[in-house]
Amino acid sequence: MKKIYIMLMLVFTGTLALAQTSVWHGNRQIWTQGQGTESSPYLIESADNLAYLAYVVNKGYDTQDLYFLLTTDIDLNGSEDLQWVPIGLGNKWFNEDGCDRGFPNGNGVTANAYFRGHFDGGDHSISNIYINGDGIGGLFGYVAGSNNDSFAVIENVFVTSGYIKGNDCAGIVANAQNTLVSRCWNGAAVEGSSVGGIVGTRAGKVYNCYNVGNLSGKNVGGIVGGNQPVLEIVECYNKGEITATGFGGGITSFARGTIINNCYNTGNVSCITEDNMIATGGLVGAVQLRCTITNCYNVGDVSSVHNMGCLIGMPSSNNTVENSYYLSTCTESEYGEPKDPDYMRSQELVDALNGPGRDQIWAMDEGNTNEGFPVLTKNNLAVEEASKATFIVYPNPAQGRFTIEGAGTLCIANVLGQKIMSKEINGMETIALSKGMYFVTLNGKTQKIVVE
Repeated sequence: MKKIYIMLMLVFTGTLALAQTSVWHGNRQIWTQGQGTESSPYLIESADNLAYLAYVVNKGYDTQDLYFLLTTDIDLNGSEDLQWVPIGLGNKWFNEDGCDRGFPNGNGVTANAYFRGHFDGGDHSISNIYINGDGIGGLFGYVAGSNNDSFAVIENVFVTSGYIKGNDCAGIVANAQNTLVSRCWNGAAVEGSSVGGIVGTRAGKVYNCYNVGNLSGKNVGGIVGGNQPVLEIVECYNKGEITATGFGGGITSFARGTIINNCYNTGNVSCITEDNMIATGGLVGAVQLRCTITNCYNVGDVSSVHNMGCLIGMPSSNNTVENSYYLSTCTESEYGEPKDPDYMRSQELVDALNGPGRDQIWAMDEGNTNEGFPVLTKNNLAVEEASKATFIVYPNPAQGRFTIEGAGTLCIANVLGQKIMSKEINGMETIALSKGMYFVTLNGKTQKIVVE
């Protein structure tokens, strides 16, 4: 009993430590913990550590195959006098004083200042970000993997509040080439050109992300903004208001060979210009080449003078829309199935979205957090209002085995959201897994576990 009490105290005090917030005052300091590997990532333990990461990336330091883990909540304390400089300025960088930014001038600093590694936000919040400029804007600027077989990774990053203005801008990553963005959400207001809640432009793959911030600008998408190729947007949603002067979409403003699967939009999407080259859609603004949409819905209002659609504003000749729905009050659509409000809130729609023989990705909105419309079961990993998990997982990190104490339906998924275990437990359960990072969910609450 004494050992159990000590363990519970350690878990409790550890939770308190994680709840602390580090406030940024414009300084930077190098991290001192970790080796930059998957099993021993560099620990970003303060706002100053995060600012140092931006500094070294923007000075041209190579982060390819390096791992970083945020271990505390961050308050960026933003204002006109304290603006965040994105991690990865591309063809710009810090001058020697660490403050000014300029174009390459032959001083031996690479023009490809991209973040190329693996950043895990650790489910911590990053609040009060502030960027007001005409350059790239976001917590991260340019992020790039080596190729389609070696993606950079940004995951578990929660930007909860702030204001971002720029050209190619988003709450999480402004420009993402060969990049996986997973389990991230944005609550900051974003405006400019090529605006996205999660990614501004060039997204590789975006999984299990959502946006609640209001977005405005030329080409605006709730999840992905700009008109560069996007490979996949899977299990994402938008609740933010979208106001566009070009292409506007609840999920993405522009699709070019894009797969959109198990996504939804509840935010209003509007275009406020009378230019003929505009398009507004509940899910996608405009399509070039092709777009595949499956198991999705839109219930947000859509308004525009030209090229308006309940799901797709300006389609191409090669679109595939399957098992996707919209409110029958929307009358501008060539794709999808119109349904009345009662059906859109029904178990029948949940069953249709899940389909026979597939994982239960969709569920009823039991807590009425989505006005009764179906919700994604995996996005409880990043819901702002979710309470802390009430079960215990220890030790963490674990050496091959860890113990879970609790009762209910246990699910374990890997970092890509792939389910690897599901079972009922009641009491203590010891699990053995290979090295890696996993997400343990019990009755809708989730904790992360690292197995070394």
